[in-house]
Formats: sequence, structure tokens, C-alpha cells
Amino acid sequence: MSNVHRSISHVMVLLQRPGDGWILTVRHRAGSWHSPGLLTVVGGRLEDGEFLNEGASRELAEEVGIHVAPDRLRFCQLPHFHAADGERVIGAVFSVPGWDGTPYNREPDTHVELVWVDPAAPPPDCHPFTHAVLTHFAAGLLYGNVTAPELLGGEGR
Repeated sequence: MSNVHRSISHVMVLLQRPGDGWILTVRHRAGSWHSPGLLTVVGGRLEDGEFLNEGASRELAEEVGIHVAPDRLRFCQLPHFHAADGERVIGAVFSVPGWDGTPYNREPDTHVELVWVDPAAPPPDCHPFTHAVLTHFAAGLLYGNVTAPELLGGEGR
């Protein structure tokens, strides 16, 4: 019997600030199990029965209080992540160039702040996968292979 490859689907949302196109990120708490102290884009795993755009819309509302109908999200990228622990994750990234309301931190137990970042020059405290998603978006890439830095001696690709 061959090994079964299990791939998990994630959804990510690039909420673009009007005017300069910078992307909203969330900073995780220092003691967080996921990305402690690092910036990530809004997103997460799909819930049972969700389509990709529905999950992205839900994550946007849950994390930063912005409600955008799933059919208003624009698909912009498909990254394939290879994590250091062997997990393989396929991500669907959607952009939101326009919305109503003001983003705010709806998950203060998980996130300490919201930070707008330039996708063409993400700050060094971005999670490596987030860094790749942002730079791929800025370059107009629709697909990217992203390997965890731990597997490449500190360098992602």
C-alpha cells in the first residue's frame, strides 16, 4: 500500500487599502501556538461544507469584522505550501480591493494588532508563508511553490 498524501486547504484574504493597495495583516500573540509574534494575512482552514470563497468571506468577518459576499472576492493566487513538519497545504488567496466598514481586531485573544503592509516589501516579521503570498501577489504570480524555511536552511522559495 502506498503512502496517502493528505493536503489541507487554507483560504487567505488580501484586504487592500484604498489608495496605496497595502494589505491588512494580523499580528499573533507572542504565546500563540500559530505564528507567535508574527504577521499573517487574514485566513484559516475551511470549515465543513464550505467552498473556498465562502471560507474566505467567513474568515474576513471573523478576524477583522469586514463583511464581503463570497462572490465579490477576487481569486488571485494558488500557493502550495510545504511545511517543515511535513504537512502540505494548498491555499486559495482572494483579494478585496473595496469594502465597507473599518477593520478591527475581532480576535484579541489570538491577535494583538492589525498592521497594513506593502505587499512588494513585506516586513521581516511576516510569517515566511505570508511573505511569499504577499510578494507573489505584488509580482502578479497566480501560482507558487513555497517551502518552509526550516527545510531550506533559512531560505524560502
